[in-house]
Amino acid sequence: MSRPGAILLLLLLLIPAATAATITISPERIDPGDTVNVDINGLPDGAAFSFAIRGEFDVNPGDTFAFTARDLTLPFSLGSGEVSAYSRGTNWTGLSVRMPDGASASLSNSADANGEFRTTQARNISSGTYAAITLDGRAAPTTKRVVAEVTMQGTKTGPDNGRISFAIDGITHGTATVTVYVDGREALSRAVTVGSASSPGPSSGNGNGGGGTSTPVPGPATVSSTDGKASVTGTDLEGAGLLAVAVQGAVPAGWSVDGKAYAVTPEDREFDPAVTLSFRLPSVNATATLARYENGAWTPVPSKVEGDRITTPVSRSGSYALLVATPAVEPTTTAMTTITAVPPTHTTTQATSSATTPAAAPVAPLLPLAALAILMLLGWKRKV
Repeated sequence: MSRPGAILLLLLLLIPAATAATITISPERIDPGDTVNVDINGLPDGAAFSFAIRGEFDVNPGDTFAFTARDLTLPFSLGSGEVSAYSRGTNWTGLSVRMPDGASASLSNSADANGEFRTTQARNISSGTYAAITLDGRAAPTTKRVVAEVTMQGTKTGPDNGRISFAIDGITHGTATVTVYVDGREALSRAVTVGSASSPGPSSGNGNGGGGTSTPVPGPATVSSTDGKASVTGTDLEGAGLLAVAVQGAVPAGWSVDGKAYAVTPEDREFDPAVTLSFRLPSVNATATLARYENGAWTPVPSKVEGDRITTPVSRSGSYALLVATPAVEPTTTAMTTITAVPPTHTTTQATSSATTPAAAPVAPLLPLAALAILMLLGWKRKV
């Protein structure tokens, strides 16, 4: 091999197999009816992609509301996908979707005892423009603020670069938080202010007259996942969300992930005081722990079982999952057919035990070493 050819081979071997996708969300503030843009570059086919829009807005108790993402354009498709919807602070909520092919789908249901509504529909999500995705309903009699969230997720197929765009209708003051996850890790989360920065809704004041009043201390609030399997409770949850994401990374030996992973968002959020993250256990006698995803691996965190749930304190955002103990597999022994030997009075019984063949070592980490060896060999030949 010539020296230029070896150098070219070296460069090819050292090029990373994949580059991280880059995401930008703009603008930071919109008026009602304005458009939000999510620009995506370098998103490869096969990536696990999650996209969520969460609206938080003031309402009058008992009034109806409608939170709409209008003309939502999706530049690629999401196979083996899911569409999830969630609301909090309602008596009932409905979800309606007008699809790119002109078809429409809708459903509605009453909220549970905590004023929460949730639904998840499994479907392939096609590229194109969705005329409207709407969460509407009626606020609970004591509710002054509603949370409404729609999540689309699946395996990406289509252009590596593109733009997701949509307009926000139905609210005049509030926030629309857009969160994007790629392969189980947060790519970007941004709260877009809708209308003026300050809400015109009722607020608690300190009073300027005689006697004075104390500032009320907020009670604990709860943010739940769209499927209800995970929740976060605390007094410092303003702007926080809980998003189901794909499970990625290495799991400790002897454990497996039960169901999905859940991301406490946004990525740079800290909680003071710490909030409580809770997962529903698969069974009351399950051996389980909660784990946090960092540096490509799941690391168990101190957890406490309380009834049918398991909890852990959380002081910062990130991805968490429920790990359950994997039963040990005992080696099996299989008796072989008895073989008659000479003399006839002798018999020999053979036996085998099942064993697991070690997996072959991955080739990719060895490529740089191979390239270096090629260059050294060429240098040695040149000296000779």
